[in-house]
Amino acid sequence: MQSSPSQPPLERGKACSRCRRRKMRCDGQRPACGQCVRADRAEDCEYMDGPGPTQNQILEGEIARLEGRIAELSAGSAPLTLHDPYAAWHAAQRTTQHTNDPMQALVRHFVQHATEFGFFLHIHRFLDKVFSSGSSHSNSLRILLNVIYLIGAKLSNNPQVQAQEQAYLTRALQHLPTALPEDPRGAIYVMQAEVILANYFFNNKRQLEGVYHTNAAVSIAMAAKLHMIRSARRSRSAADPSTYRLPAPVDTLEEGERINGFWTVFILDRCWAVASGSTPAFTDDESNGTQIDTPWPMDLVMYQSHPFPNDFRTTKTVQTFITGADADANMAQQSMLAMQAKAAIMYEGATRLASRYNPSSQATFLSLDNRIERFKQALPRMDRFDPSRIDILRTALLVHTLAQCATIQLHSPIVQDRVTANSRTYQAAHAAVKALRSVNVGILNCVNPFFGILWGTVGKVISQGMATARQLRASGSGPAQGMPDERTLLAELNLLAMAMDQSAPFSPLMGTSPASFVMMF
Repeated sequence: MQSSPSQPPLERGKACSRCRRRKMRCDGQRPACGQCVRADRAEDCEYMDGPGPTQNQILEGEIARLEGRIAELSAGSAPLTLHDPYAAWHAAQRTTQHTNDPMQALVRHFVQHATEFGFFLHIHRFLDKVFSSGSSHSNSLRILLNVIYLIGAKLSNNPQVQAQEQAYLTRALQHLPTALPEDPRGAIYVMQAEVILANYFFNNKRQLEGVYHTNAAVSIAMAAKLHMIRSARRSRSAADPSTYRLPAPVDTLEEGERINGFWTVFILDRCWAVASGSTPAFTDDESNGTQIDTPWPMDLVMYQSHPFPNDFRTTKTVQTFITGADADANMAQQSMLAMQAKAAIMYEGATRLASRYNPSSQATFLSLDNRIERFKQALPRMDRFDPSRIDILRTALLVHTLAQCATIQLHSPIVQDRVTANSRTYQAAHAAVKALRSVNVGILNCVNPFFGILWGTVGKVISQGMATARQLRASGSGPAQGMPDERTLLAELNLLAMAMDQSAPFSPLMGTSPASFVMMF
């Protein structure tokens, strides 16, 4: 509501916080004053005289708490404690794990490895909705459930259940084309289904279908403008028929699901674009309206306990990180999903620059090389993570391996296939194997399918090192100076083969094992 010209001025201190900051005349209307409504910032309108603290005051208190926590982490070496999003579900299932409901059994199989298939929804709230009595399921939710059942059947040890895998896949694919028009809020469910399907197909060495479902997930994310959540810029495509307007999130957790969903799709797109030799679908181009402004993802529980202030806005999220303006300090306080997104940015950027490497462009090369090294140094060490959190250990290993493979990709045009101990490619491959050695290989029975691409890259570098050493020895040059011990190289290849063999029963992609490199020697 707008104030009339004759309305008396407000008492001192009664204006909303936004008008006070901007030194504008406030009419004091609640819940949002006329100035904020006209500026399309009604959600930022806060009054300091309310019954409780404002979002800004809550944020200031949280900043103080985080600063104290950062000081504790800097002073000590205690393992990082991260929230387990599946804890409540696992606790509930312990009392019902003897149920005869076959659908619940399939869901249990999926939940154990949900992270590896890109599940970004709040698992407990989602499953409460699915299994609550009397609730009807939309078409989009049924599609997602069929995809979850598909993965549960794939991971089952029961041959009769495994035989249903194709039926669940067929059921999900048949209904995908009709999902979006029926249920606007269900677009996130469809995007989640596309992410899981993409990982399913990549895992099964069906790359063309994996790319198709990745692009479908990207299309939903872009049409729903998930790349502009909390953007400081005004949307220029509100009337664009290609956009897909989602209803406003019902709470901070739903907004968090959308943010995390966007970054999950972003990672999928960036990584598999490299594997398929294509250009990422997310172009991050301001002139095309695709610039990524969405804030970095947090653990889902943080969106509830420490929500963003109403006036929190971000811009050029990826571009700011690449230039280094987004400092790597306090990396230990960031979510695993944020670390993974940043590692994917480094990996894809290094591959793209290496593909057009020219000795005359040394400045650009060195700039990215230094940026990758600073990022790797800022990552928490593998021994800082809670060893009881297997899902976190697997994701941390993926982040470290992605970061090391970024160095391999960037330096491959320079080193080519003559790999020595001093080669940057071998040093990065050795570091990736060291990270792998820090975990129990037994926990790698089901991992993110992109590990197959990364471990193949690492194995290729190590095998090139062995080939170089043997060429030097065969030429009569005597002991290969500057070369690592061949037994060390063979042990590293064997460890890679062992890791991939752990996942091979569930992943045809992992059957493309570094064992093939081992057999060469």
